[in-house]
Amino acid sequence: MKSSTKHIKFGRVALIVSAATVLLVILTYFVLVYNNENNARRTCDVMANQVIGILEKNKSAEETLLASLKDDYIIRAKTVAYMLEHNASAEYDINEQKKIAELMSIDEIHLFDTTGKIYSGTRPKYYGFGFDSGEQIGYFKPMLNDKTLSMCQDVTPNTAEGRSMMYAITWDSTGSKMIQVGIEPKRLLRELNKNQISNVVDSIPIYEDMRIFVADARTGEVLGSSDSRNVKTLRDIGIDIESAKPNEVSHFKVVNNGLMNECSLAFDDEYAVCVVQVNTAAKRETMFSMLIVVTCLAIAAGVLLIVINRILIIKKEQMEQLNILTSMAGIYYSMHLLDIKKNTIVEYSARNQVKEIVEKNRKSDAAEVVHEVMKATMSEQYLEQGLEFSELTTLAQRLRGRKVIFKDLLGKNVGWIRMSFVSITADAEGFPEKVICTTQIIDDEKRREERLIRESTTDRLTHCYNRRAYENDIRSFSDKLSDDFVFVSIDVNGLKMVNDTMGHAAGDELLSGAAKCMRRCFEDVGKVYRTGGDEFAIILFADDEKLAELRQAFDKAINEWSGETVKSLSVSCGYVMAKEYPDFSAVEIAKLADVRMYEAKAEHYSKMPSNE
Repeated sequence: MKSSTKHIKFGRVALIVSAATVLLVILTYFVLVYNNENNARRTCDVMANQVIGILEKNKSAEETLLASLKDDYIIRAKTVAYMLEHNASAEYDINEQKKIAELMSIDEIHLFDTTGKIYSGTRPKYYGFGFDSGEQIGYFKPMLNDKTLSMCQDVTPNTAEGRSMMYAITWDSTGSKMIQVGIEPKRLLRELNKNQISNVVDSIPIYEDMRIFVADARTGEVLGSSDSRNVKTLRDIGIDIESAKPNEVSHFKVVNNGLMNECSLAFDDEYAVCVVQVNTAAKRETMFSMLIVVTCLAIAAGVLLIVINRILIIKKEQMEQLNILTSMAGIYYSMHLLDIKKNTIVEYSARNQVKEIVEKNRKSDAAEVVHEVMKATMSEQYLEQGLEFSELTTLAQRLRGRKVIFKDLLGKNVGWIRMSFVSITADAEGFPEKVICTTQIIDDEKRREERLIRESTTDRLTHCYNRRAYENDIRSFSDKLSDDFVFVSIDVNGLKMVNDTMGHAAGDELLSGAAKCMRRCFEDVGKVYRTGGDEFAIILFADDEKLAELRQAFDKAINEWSGETVKSLSVSCGYVMAKEYPDFSAVEIAKLADVRMYEAKAEHYSKMPSNE
């Protein structure tokens, strides 16, 4: 019966989905046709404006290149004038002038007198030509009236040969002659050829089934196009340029091969740009889009059935996960589910005292129960940290966007425990709503960790802290030290002589003895480090009176020490209190203590007989 009902429901869903699919396909078709026409028009508009922009950039690039060449050629003319002025013999020496021309990478040099006539230069056939000899050379007549001028001409065919040249001219510093240089601007000519309209259009990437036509803005004559046909004017493709609005993009529908095509026409000062989008692409895109829609709908129906099936599977998995979670609870000292929004607590597992407290406060809210558990189970020194970490009113904020947070705490009866909060569900802003709270006994792990830390920071021979511990500790002090901060630098005297004469075992006995005296006298108020072979450092905290007592006790311990092999012990010490140098850092005080130690060491050796 249930199976029959299920099949009926699926049949109704299939019928509704089929009807909705047909309606959606019809609606999608008309929407796609409308959108494709609009997209084609927008694409044409964008492409037309882009082509206008490219043409304007090309024009600007030509003007920029021309301006830079003019500046360059005027500088060359001035340089040639300077060279001729400082080489008087070259004024009438054609060979010298040709050398200068080759050096300056120019084609011609002409020298004009104050009347504007050529009297010297690299081209003798031009001698006698003047500013009245032709339109091209006449461009420079203003030079006769203003000796501060320097001029450069655009690319112009020269008067005598018709070659495309650029000429720059300037007065020399004495104002007695004008120096003109002529250069065939090959780079500019190449750029101008490259920027021809036909070349520009050919270089523009376009979409399939799109045509670009660039025409004269006044006549409509096509100057360049991406169409392989030989189109002379825009009229040949059905565009009436006179009916277009020059200040905005105009739109036309033109017939091409029996198809209605979208067309956009844009203008700048010189050109009319026409972009045609052939509708075969739009129709092909429409059919392709329809195929995609139908395919997607079919997939969606299949996915819908899969989702329904998946929901059933998920429910089954959730039950299995709940069973797994319950079984996992056995490995923890305690495990509870906290609902932060409802402020409730559900026990999965708990032992001994924790179980009793939760049972006792069953009617209280979750925050109060957790608070009572922490008060009853935490050691006094970790109670404040435990209460702060387990505070449920701030837990959501601390756990936001995170999966888990944990803290290691010291309990009263069970040693070290690790308390963890694991986010199970969260709201849209990432704040957790339901959380698993676990505690796990890690006393053995902590002991191993402490042993490893102790071994990694302890010197094996002397049982003092090693250099790694010293460097970590010295860097941990802030810039402002308390007045009772004391640094002691100690060096064992005569270690090398003991090693050399009595052996390294005796040297080790000497070091161990010195370290034992230091630890016995200073460990209650500070830390003793072995920083090198025979070098030790002590960081302690003591006032003047206490420090005096410590020093006296240490001196006595050193004097009374005697080993099995080595019978006496001597050390050099340097003491520095932070209050002596209130602006010094710990590192600076340590360096000063070293200085005092070395002074004491020098004094010690100065008192010894010379044969020692």
